[in-house]
Amino acid sequence: MAASSRIAAVVDVGSNSIRLLVARELSDTAFEVIDEERSYARLGEGQVEGVLTSEGMARGTAAMRVVAQVAAAYEPSYVLAAGTEALRRAPNAGEFVDRVRDETGITIRVLSADEEAHASYLGTVNSTMLRDGAIVDIGGGSLELIRVRERAMVDAQSVPLGAIYATEKYFAHDPPTAKEVRALRKAVRQQLEISPEPVLFGVGGAVRNLARIVRLRRRYPLRRLHGLVIEQRELARLVRDLLAVPSEGRRRIPGVAANRADILPAAAVVIQEVMLSAGAERLEVSGQGLREGLAWQQLRGEGAVLPDVRAASVGGLAAANGVDGSAAEHVAEVAGQLFDATRAVHELDAADRELLMAAARIAGIGMHVDYYNRDRHAEYLVHSGDLHGFTHREIVLLGALVRWAGSGSPDLSLYKAVVTPDDARRVTVLAALLGTAAAIRRRGREPVECVGAKVKGGTLVVKLRGPAPIDAELAALERQQKRLEGALKMPVSFTAG
Repeated sequence: MAASSRIAAVVDVGSNSIRLLVARELSDTAFEVIDEERSYARLGEGQVEGVLTSEGMARGTAAMRVVAQVAAAYEPSYVLAAGTEALRRAPNAGEFVDRVRDETGITIRVLSADEEAHASYLGTVNSTMLRDGAIVDIGGGSLELIRVRERAMVDAQSVPLGAIYATEKYFAHDPPTAKEVRALRKAVRQQLEISPEPVLFGVGGAVRNLARIVRLRRRYPLRRLHGLVIEQRELARLVRDLLAVPSEGRRRIPGVAANRADILPAAAVVIQEVMLSAGAERLEVSGQGLREGLAWQQLRGEGAVLPDVRAASVGGLAAANGVDGSAAEHVAEVAGQLFDATRAVHELDAADRELLMAAARIAGIGMHVDYYNRDRHAEYLVHSGDLHGFTHREIVLLGALVRWAGSGSPDLSLYKAVVTPDDARRVTVLAALLGTAAAIRRRGREPVECVGAKVKGGTLVVKLRGPAPIDAELAALERQQKRLEGALKMPVSFTAG
């Protein structure tokens, strides 16, 4: 953990919701969320010529009082409150900003469209493997379309097609008429310049709500929304269902948030039209966006883009759960040696090796919850924790590795919808290698100073050398031997010197 352990409070003052994020710095490449607060204040509702209504300002001020109280409890190093489209377009925004400052002590800084897009880009690129593609960030007031090439933000467009504004301007009926839907689709095409993109990354509350509905419809085995991929055909069916009934009927659709039932159809139509115009077959959900991007700017300044999302995320999860990083690195080193020595036997690839290394570095995350059930807790933390840059399939495999590294036969039967047919064998091999590496490092770096592994004459020979007796390590290896032999389908010999 970073020596300073700075705490940041970031507030997104949006057109639909006001959301607080309280984050503790773990290192210069990781932070953990320790609290949040949200209120659907509808600050941007009913704006005529951009003017904030008295009711909207009252709701927004009340929400900011709650936010200020929660944030103050953590004595943050800084509080950053950022206003977006509702305040950008409001001629009376200053009145609201002054009222909030007088009542809470928090000064809201109204972001430009470019600043908002850049923060959303940072939150997304630092939590996904996005390299070349586009980000669709839809809020209550605006829609940002951000192009990314080689992980760098190339350009961004911001248009007033957020869920609230699109609903109020284009949908006069509930449910909307076919003519109204066509008008909204036409507005998307006219107001945005959309280039072909193979995949889009979706950000915002409406995107997460759509993902929640899709997850329920699929009976998806993971609860994670971050990283969920929505296929174009799934979104098309969902749009039809949302447009077919009025708000009261939508509230009965499993997964639809009651406070979004009236504005979700417009958001879904806008997102679908962007996908169609871009020729994108998939929309990958990013659970991180503006608030996290602002936090990264405070943490990392000019170098806010992480050099390696996976490494940063693995290190952050380990640090947040009290893992001894040095000891874990020694296990990872040995696991890598064993993988390389048996590569011709198991025929797994570099991506599998990377998963093995990641699992070795976070295998101890369940320890602080309950030593005797640490493996199960570790799997749960992998599934539900702040682990970014991995696909859902890779999350399942990592969870299986940390759960079954010590003993037992990995069981992926609950995750048939996520894994591939060969993953059962893959996890069996990697878990056996990880368990063997952990046994060799039974007491950390000492007393085994040198590990050699080589396939010789059809047998995997592992030689351990060190200055002190290693009875404890040999006993642990004896418990792993049959499992490793079964996984590799070859005899294994452990020798000490």
